Amino acid sequence: MHDPLNAFALGGDVYIDGAKTGPLAGLTFAAKDVFDVQGYVTGAGNPDWRRLAEPAKHTAWAVGTLLESGARLVGKTHTDEFTRGIFGDNAHYGTPDNPRAPGHVPGGSSSGSAAAVAGGLCNLALGTDTAGSTRVPASFCGIYGLRPTLGAISMDGVLSQSNTFDTVGLMADDPDLLARMGEVLLRTKIKDAAPAKAVVLEDALEACDPAVAAAFEAALPRIAQAVAPVVRGTRVSPVPLSEWIEHQNAIQGREAWETFGEWINLSNPRLGFEVADNFLRGAKVANRTLSAARGFRLRAKRWVDAALAGNTVLVLPTTPVTAPPVHSPRSVMWEIRGRIVSLTTIAAMAGCPQISLPLCTADGLPVGLSLIGPRGGDALLLAAAKRIGKI
Repeated sequence: MHDPLNAFALGGDVYIDGAKTGPLAGLTFAAKDVFDVQGYVTGAGNPDWRRLAEPAKHTAWAVGTLLESGARLVGKTHTDEFTRGIFGDNAHYGTPDNPRAPGHVPGGSSSGSAAAVAGGLCNLALGTDTAGSTRVPASFCGIYGLRPTLGAISMDGVLSQSNTFDTVGLMADDPDLLARMGEVLLRTKIKDAAPAKAVVLEDALEACDPAVAAAFEAALPRIAQAVAPVVRGTRVSPVPLSEWIEHQNAIQGREAWETFGEWINLSNPRLGFEVADNFLRGAKVANRTLSAARGFRLRAKRWVDAALAGNTVLVLPTTPVTAPPVHSPRSVMWEIRGRIVSLTTIAAMAGCPQISLPLCTADGLPVGLSLIGPRGGDALLLAAAKRIGKI
């Protein structure tokens, strides 16, 4: 396939026709290069992993299910190394172009999948989401992105870094197509439904740039018209969201090291600076710190559950910033990363579904508005996206 956006991975020329009939017949999709496809190497965004890995013996469940539903696979897409990034810049393979924000990063780690959808190279795409790896690129590239309920879609055949947080991610440029994809992968029907109310998370707004906060406020009447009355004044957490980040980083970092540490020890691979630093910090997470983080996660789930009570969805900006320019200083990116994860950690810690909707523009750049639903409320969020898309 012609790849003007650098969206597809090295060795990502994978073309497989789907079934002749099915709910997704006639549509195309791409899969992040952490999804196994039988007979092909899964590269995971790292040249040494790709060099040492054997071709996959089986195809990932999500990929196979989309093929069985009639969709055609048109390639495997770029990812941040081992999904351990949030901006889409890969030290080895470069940064996919952001077709909706030229000169700005696409977001990661499902960078190539978002760029391919936003650039019209495919109708649908598979990503993954640990700390925002589907939601962030959906926000930066101005497309729809769903982080499903934890465990709602099988991770079989997907290279995972953290069992506590990893999910398959769904992307599309149209809410109806995203809902059709969701019906197939979630094994459910998307019926027209609406929550009782949409609650704005005021603590999430505190991390936002002024232009993003203004764009978010301007979009709220659309939510009220299509979904439910908008309610103000709610905070999800009795502690700062920065404290949530520390605990998510402890769990995610330790689990990522337990997944890849032995391979790193034996292979001495080439790693980008920030990826190597993430692994080293994860290796140093003490058992006491890990236990405290897991206890905090249980409390965080209860706080989110309380905020979602009464058939509620939570409303917040997907990211507190628009996509930073490519090649921004690392010190700038580190500060932005912390603010981004302060928002994405809410659904991740609670195991709840979150959908990013391309409803906002700030300083001429796309930025997503998100809805968080209760665990198992994926169909409700997809139905809400369809309602909003009709306005």
